[in-house]
Amino acid sequence: MNRPPSPRRYRLHRAGIRNVWQYDEQEFSFGDGRLLLRGKNGAGKSKALEMLLPYLLDGDAGALDATGTGRTTLPWLMLDGFEQTNRLGYLWVEFARADAQGEQHHLTLGAAIRASQSTRTAKPFFFVTPLRVGENLHLAPAGQPLPVDQLKSCVGAENVTDRAVEHRIRVARELFGLKEPARYRNLLHLLHRPTIGDRIDSGGLVNVLAETLPALDDEIVEKVARNLDDLDAVRNDLGRLERTDEALRTFLTGYRGYLHGALRRRAGQVSDELERLAEYRRAASDAARKATDLRTSEEDIAARLDALVAESEAAETDLAALHASAAYRSLQELGEKRATVTALHSAAATAFKALRQAHSGQEEAGRRLTDDAGRLGTELTELATAHGELLREAERSGLDPVHLGEPPLAPATVVASAAAAQLTAPDGDFHLVRHSEVLAVDTQTCADALHAWDTQLDAAGSVIRSRARAVTELIALLEKARLARREAHEADAARERLEEQTEAARARAGRRREETAREGEAYAHAVRVWTERLHSLTGVPLDAVRAQTVHDPAQDPLPAHVPDEVADTARSVLDEWLTALGEQRDTQAVAIQDLRALLLSSRPEQYEAPLWRIT
Repeated sequence: MNRPPSPRRYRLHRAGIRNVWQYDEQEFSFGDGRLLLRGKNGAGKSKALEMLLPYLLDGDAGALDATGTGRTTLPWLMLDGFEQTNRLGYLWVEFARADAQGEQHHLTLGAAIRASQSTRTAKPFFFVTPLRVGENLHLAPAGQPLPVDQLKSCVGAENVTDRAVEHRIRVARELFGLKEPARYRNLLHLLHRPTIGDRIDSGGLVNVLAETLPALDDEIVEKVARNLDDLDAVRNDLGRLERTDEALRTFLTGYRGYLHGALRRRAGQVSDELERLAEYRRAASDAARKATDLRTSEEDIAARLDALVAESEAAETDLAALHASAAYRSLQELGEKRATVTALHSAAATAFKALRQAHSGQEEAGRRLTDDAGRLGTELTELATAHGELLREAERSGLDPVHLGEPPLAPATVVASAAAAQLTAPDGDFHLVRHSEVLAVDTQTCADALHAWDTQLDAAGSVIRSRARAVTELIALLEKARLARREAHEADAARERLEEQTEAARARAGRRREETAREGEAYAHAVRVWTERLHSLTGVPLDAVRAQTVHDPAQDPLPAHVPDEVADTARSVLDEWLTALGEQRDTQAVAIQDLRALLLSSRPEQYEAPLWRIT
């Protein structure tokens, strides 16, 4: 199973050809590093691949022709069918990758090819840059290929070279991460022929040839490898062509029958169309005859129309004479009077309707005025109630109620009494009109009273602010007192905790003193036992050692320095005894050696026997 490609490596992303061979400007997009080219034979698919890869990877112009014929060269690509003096074109391919943070990186490999018609030569200028063609690198900014000098200023002169070797080293380092040119050359060789070793290496033939034949030049090996690749490509192309030919023959066999059936269907359709055409022609003949008949009818109708026009003109003359007669004028005056009466009746009806509407508007205005007066009275009453509550609050807070004044009153007065009137309509009907009672408030007096009260309240503002400052200071003092009480409670709690901890520490210290006293007494007893036993064994007086452990356990525990003093005293007392004992040991050893020598000299036959076996 093939592993998916690493997203951290560069992959083919885009490629393009500008003004090279028969291409004007073409861009190719890769999908997941793959490119699919479709087109008829001779459409330029192979030429596009030859110009882009692997030429832009190794810069080897001698390997442009994939067929091995050597026909495809840079001069041929640039000058074949080109009549002008000089030509400049671009080939480029873009690689893309994503780093560990997901940021996209791009690398563009390209070649600017400058060809001369007079010298029949083409010189490439290779470039490697992180800039992207079409975004921050434009190879044809004004519709013309970018000159090489401007290319160097865009991508940097150090990123442009006319030597294929330097280009290969740069590509190997930045695209593949290879620092050895030989490894990159081997990589390109594998790209040219990835399976050639598996087909040749059979039975140890490669090893035998490597041992017996001299080493070939790398250039010769590369040319032979390319020719072998070309043979494989030709063999594969031939197999594909044979399979294609067989598939085409099979397809044409079935397609012929399909074409015969299609032709029969088309022939039947043509016959049907011809029959419909004959029917259309017969219908056209009938239509022409009908058109002739209609033209004749049209002429008859035109004659009758002229006669009717003459009769109409005579009737209009008679009508004009009738209008000029006295009877017609009397009838016209009567009609005008009727129109005047009708207009007066309409005006009266309109005026009566306007009167009714004015009465309705007056009633509505009176109702709104009465409602507003009632609403104002209600609001003033509520204001008086709220003022009374505030007065009580002010008295409780120590503020003189005089500073708050009294709210104004606005009694409603009757401006229009209720009444009724009877009106007669233009059509003779009677209508009873009623007027409702209207109440109003003297707004000017009320406004003046409110203004005066507002002035009085503003004057009381300074008193209220001073009281507010006093209240604020009192609240601050109360808060400080509360904080002080809380801190005092916390201090008492901390003092109690410290006293408890002190008692616990005293108890632990007492237990530690008792344990120390017990351990000291046990140590003193052990020293006494040790000194008595050592005295019984050696006879050395150890009273000075025992004197170090003499103390009263009821008063103080044994001091911590006593063990060190006991050890020093015991060492000083026993040093003389140990020295004498060592001298005695040495004397006994010398005596034993002398005795052994004497015994060996008296009994040589027992020389090899151990000393304990000598009798």
